[in-house]
Amino acid sequence: MREGGLLAHPTSTLAGIAASAYSSKGINKMQRFKQRKGPFLLLADSIATALKQAVVITPTLRHLAKQSWPGAVTLVFPAKQTLHHACYQQGWIAIRVDADVETRRLAKECGGLLLSSSLNRKGKLVEEPSYTLKYRWKRHMSAAIPRQQQGLGQASKIFKVSGCKVQQIR
Repeated sequence: MREGGLLAHPTSTLAGIAASAYSSKGINKMQRFKQRKGPFLLLADSIATALKQAVVITPTLRHLAKQSWPGAVTLVFPAKQTLHHACYQQGWIAIRVDADVETRRLAKECGGLLLSSSLNRKGKLVEEPSYTLKYRWKRHMSAAIPRQQQGLGQASKIFKVSGCKVQQIR
């Protein structure tokens, strides 16, 4: 992944596809695979890594992060724009510290952040990584990690945090 590959992997919610958040080559592959420019979710290895992305760490953001992570909650907040533009939408970032230990370990191995999305193509259902899926998409993916245990099978909850206001998006 550090060299620009994509990886199909399990998370605590849905099967995902990830690239290193620091690899333009990997991000470009993700954009082609997903058939969109972004923005994409970031998966962080820790609460500290995730909060380092914030322009300002408000008490509300810190409380919600500590209460929700690791877990199936994505937080959206104003971010320092130091990563690839595919990580942001008008200065906002979506980030999660996943409950899955292996997902966090993978993020740590890639410098603390993974660019991630659900393992599906535009308008298609999410599929679990399988031999058939890997064969069909082999031109996009470098590897796949098989699921050892079942995740929730549903997308994470998403909260937008702006100052002291919190809005549930999903």
